[in-house]
Amino acid sequence: MPKIRIYLEKEIMKDEKILLNIDQRHYLKNVMRKESGDSIYVFNDLVEWKCKINFSENGEIIPYEFVRKKNKIEDIWICFSLIKKSNIKNLIQKVTEIGVTRIIPLITEHSEKFSLTTEKLKKISTEATEQCNSLHIPKISEIQLLENLLEKWEKDRLIFFCDETGGENILKFKFKLNRHKKIAIFIGPIGGWSKIDKKNFTKQNVIKINFGLNILKADTAAIYALSCLKAMMR
Repeated sequence: MPKIRIYLEKEIMKDEKILLNIDQRHYLKNVMRKESGDSIYVFNDLVEWKCKINFSENGEIIPYEFVRKKNKIEDIWICFSLIKKSNIKNLIQKVTEIGVTRIIPLITEHSEKFSLTTEKLKKISTEATEQCNSLHIPKISEIQLLENLLEKWEKDRLIFFCDETGGENILKFKFKLNRHKKIAIFIGPIGGWSKIDKKNFTKQNVIKINFGLNILKADTAAIYALSCLKAMMR
């Protein structure tokens, strides 16, 4: 039986009833076929609790058993140039499952041109967190121009710059991770980084990396780079 989890943007206290919204009631009752008296798990940005369902009223849950509190994870950002929407969804899902603290969509010279609401991205990330048993929902930033983001860049945040035209194997830089606890991975668009884009990185602490002979799609590159860094940091 799968572990059913719901994220709540509210405080969770033992024995204090929590009213479910329409979408949550529909999900539990009609999709997961849950009944009154069944147990599910709920979590917020701090803790996770086991709860009993009660559909006899308006639909509520009652926390009765503390499960765990949120622990710290590696402080890694994913900064990606806008790509096709289907690939963005995959990118958000997978990097959330692996674990990041922040996701930043970027406008670059060759990025896709369309509007993108952060609310949709937050929903994708929240659902991925619910399904992967994590308590860490990354912060989703508004779309930013690359140059604006880098103008205000944190000097102590190391950049791993993914570029198919050059760079070295990411696995060579484990020693760098001992000195830097704050990291960002930059993923370029389908057309690659332009010369103008690359000039924006001249003032930052940047490591240029590539992934060998194969040219990876942006979402695949993000998953690969993040997985490598997470493995080396543990």
